[in-house]
Amino acid sequence: MSGLRFKLTKKSLFYLCVYVVFCWIFFHAEVALLTPMFSESQLFFNKYLLRIPGCSLPLYDSYHWTLGLSLSEDVPYERSCSGQEPDILAQHFGRIVMNASALRRLYNVSELDTKCYYREVFRNESAPGPDNAPVLGPHVPLKLGDRLNAEYVQVMCEAHDKPLFKEYFLLPLSKPLATVNSDANEEKPARNEKPISVLILGIDSTSRMNFHRHMVKTGRYLEAELNAFEFIALNKVDDNSFPNLIPLLTGMSGSEAESVYRRYGKFDQLPLIWKEYKLRGYTTLYMEEWPFAGIFVYPTFVGLMKVPTDYYPTSILRMMDDGDLQKMECMGARLKTKVLVNYLADILKLNHERPMFSFVWLSYVTHNNVNGLQLLDDTLERFLRESATYGVLKNTALLFMSDHGMRMGRMSATEIGRYENKNPFCFLALPKRFLADNPMVAAHLEVNQRRLITNYDLHATLISLSEWPKFGTNSTDKGLSLFGPIPPERTCADAFIPRHFCACLDDSRSVNDPKVSLNFAWHAVDYINALAKVHFGESCVVWKLGTVDRAWMLAGFADDAVQLRVQITTVPNAVFEVYGTLGNLSSSVKSVDLVLRLDKYANQTTCLPRSKWQKVCMCKSYLLTSTTRETFPFGLGLW
Repeated sequence: MSGLRFKLTKKSLFYLCVYVVFCWIFFHAEVALLTPMFSESQLFFNKYLLRIPGCSLPLYDSYHWTLGLSLSEDVPYERSCSGQEPDILAQHFGRIVMNASALRRLYNVSELDTKCYYREVFRNESAPGPDNAPVLGPHVPLKLGDRLNAEYVQVMCEAHDKPLFKEYFLLPLSKPLATVNSDANEEKPARNEKPISVLILGIDSTSRMNFHRHMVKTGRYLEAELNAFEFIALNKVDDNSFPNLIPLLTGMSGSEAESVYRRYGKFDQLPLIWKEYKLRGYTTLYMEEWPFAGIFVYPTFVGLMKVPTDYYPTSILRMMDDGDLQKMECMGARLKTKVLVNYLADILKLNHERPMFSFVWLSYVTHNNVNGLQLLDDTLERFLRESATYGVLKNTALLFMSDHGMRMGRMSATEIGRYENKNPFCFLALPKRFLADNPMVAAHLEVNQRRLITNYDLHATLISLSEWPKFGTNSTDKGLSLFGPIPPERTCADAFIPRHFCACLDDSRSVNDPKVSLNFAWHAVDYINALAKVHFGESCVVWKLGTVDRAWMLAGFADDAVQLRVQITTVPNAVFEVYGTLGNLSSSVKSVDLVLRLDKYANQTTCLPRSKWQKVCMCKSYLLTSTTRETFPFGLGLW
């Protein structure tokens, strides 16, 4: 063998490249063809995560081979931030200090040569939509190292009359004590007992399975140190964030909240949960990391007209995102998510002697990347550990959760991905004294970890907690408090979960007659084209049916019609999942109930105004300028 020599000629190199490309195409074709074949068998699962009379959930392998491409997706966020210029200024609680060596290295000036100013960031209260209109106050000289009596600031530094850099800071500032409404808390707690604080900490687009893939340290701390209850059968109730978080925050459905908005032109009239706590003297905080896509402003809502909570950093976060100084996910060389978690920690420490209600929603690193969650494991485990050490969690109910799983991208087109989308993660950790004083509540929570629940139920639980110590197991119009019994017979219909979004196994089966699936698929494409034309005129391409990837019958033939779920790929390339009804041979009934877009499409819709209907469009201008090959629909876009 040692005597053999292999001469790599241009011809042999060409054949080698052809062979590699062929193998790559063959592998991806096998994945595409075999996945639908296996979806009807139990090759995906052979055990159950949950099996109760009202709902059965499959136990999937978190690293199943059909997810291989999705789970290999790159996570560029922290790397892209580290490539930014390092921060010259640093924050120590309410003080701003300068890194003199970094200043000298980057700008070749000394601290003595440098002058800094700050400007406070406010909401423009006279604007039609104050949440979308941040404004700056006057320039004020900044004394480095002194405590600032300001909350949200933009800092600019100059040397020799030339600007150097601009940075933003969220500073923890004490707030006046809230006034207690005497009618809101008729039964006062004993003198030696404090009201229980509430922290809702959310991570966008994170399924239960993905949480356990990437948040190993955090999950271990929740279980071993905080004795948190994990609710394995939390089911989303609608498609995206707005109609899933509105039930949590108000107990209403998304459509009911939109009716209130249409009537009043704003969301301030909603029975938002923090109002209940505010009446009872709680200090309140509301923070969405990505205000552009905030639940009260996206896609075309005007937001909240009045400042809803004591701490409300929406304006500075919006100003940072609208600026062109840096990448949206970064604050200088730091990942913005980590900076905001540190800010939250500072606020909780500052107010740890007061009852506090906090709602925090993190989204940058998880909204578009199924693997982005791994960047948060160390950060959130450390946040929980330090908060516990400081005593913050000793008297805090922690609701740690998500709104849904990954809705778009490669994973969403797999059977496991469809399931994950419907099953977000959810933990509830309660103070030890609370559980000791309420053993029946502890018993119900233990059982309810394996019951079908929704955000309507979490809202009812928050209502129950707000009435402490006059404690109850309140139910609302759509929710049951987790502090009381949840029946094992409960179905998705009982829990106000539309069939389209129900994670429980059902009696759906593949459509065997290709004429049925093709007939409905053609109608679905016509329907999508009609929607695009109604909402965007001639701006969109005209879709044509490419392939019917999968088709399921959701119910048997009845009343001359069948209910279907069909996944289709179009030309130009996009992937849709469509639910609807198709009549049999003696009926002309055809209707579409729901259209979901499974591929990422944000960069395909830049010609359009903000709208929830962007999902049905691809801009003609995008098609003319795009050099992207039409065979890879899942690698595009940000949304």
